[in-house]
Amino acid sequence: MRLQPEQGSAMTKIGWALSRPDDLINIMTAVLTRLWNSVHFWRETSGVLATLSLALLVAAVIARGPPDFSAMPVIAVLRDGEHRPIWAIRLDRASHFIAADSLRPQPVPLDRVYQLWLLAPDATAPRPLGLLPQSARKRIAVTSENARLLTSGGELEVTLEPAGGTSGPGPSGPALFRGTLEGSG
Repeated sequence: MRLQPEQGSAMTKIGWALSRPDDLINIMTAVLTRLWNSVHFWRETSGVLATLSLALLVAAVIARGPPDFSAMPVIAVLRDGEHRPIWAIRLDRASHFIAADSLRPQPVPLDRVYQLWLLAPDATAPRPLGLLPQSARKRIAVTSENARLLTSGGELEVTLEPAGGTSGPGPSGPALFRGTLEGSG
């Protein structure tokens, strides 16, 4: 007795369909049409593609090396009250990072830090940029708006703040170091 597709197992049905190419094409067309019209299929597919896109974005961000600040121009030199250079500031506008190079280490109490502020032209209040290093170079991420403002002139100032930086919207003490932005970057 020869089995018909509806009478046998799945393997029998596949074997039967393979023996008849026209029926195989019809079966494949029906399966693909059912997938194409399936909401569940598209939800799963979009979830997989979104996850893959996020993974590629993360990989691209991680793979990008840090900017070479030694090739970037100095946009400001922060000086003390006697006009000695203390920090040199460089900007990589494309990556939204600045580099603060300590030129002359400054002593700071254990529970305090030096914080960098931007005094942009026409601004009513200083904008916090980050905490400065006591020695060596520190990369500091800045917003795209701050990166833009750093190229439009103004001043930078440094205040002595509690560890971790100020908790308020502005400096809690007077400016100890200042520098004029050269408007390049």
